[in-house]
Amino acid sequence: MNKFRSWMIKYPFISCAVIFPFVFALTFVLFSLFFEIILPVIVSFWITSFIYNIIVHGGINSPSNINIWKVKNFD
Repeated sequence: MNKFRSWMIKYPFISCAVIFPFVFALTFVLFSLFFEIILPVIVSFWITSFIYNIIVHGGINSPSNINIWKVKNFD
């Protein structure tokens, strides 16, 4: 392991070039997961809650719909 570490210290550019594709792939997968799965689910839940409140409580100007971040109404 010390030989490998000393080689990395001696050749930092080559070491970074070898590590970069793996880090890029991991980052790409994590961002894809977030933007293609997690974020749409969160936005869908929020829009569903908003539409439900509009239908159930009689419109956008209803006092219970002023807070658009509210998920559940306990009236």
